[in-house]
Amino acid sequence: MRDPLATETKLITALRLTARPPQDWIDGAAMIPGTLGDLDAIERTITAPGFRERFKRDPRKAVIEAGLPPSAAMTAAVSERLAG
Repeated sequence: MRDPLATETKLITALRLTARPPQDWIDGAAMIPGTLGDLDAIERTITAPGFRERFKRDPRKAVIEAGLPPSAAMTAAVSERLAG
């Protein structure tokens, strides 16, 4: 009988032989919103009246009050979008 995890096991073995990715790559990937829904939510949020001012005063609180996940990645994504 064939092992159903054989392909995954080979991949894991091969990945263990490679070098770790640079920390900047890991940090950058964490900043990518998880879904297109997150992008839509960010877009709606940054155009809401008064959001920009609230974000300047307290970014984390503004993100939470807007109903977005209060993660560092989400706060960074909102900040980046506001700057752009």
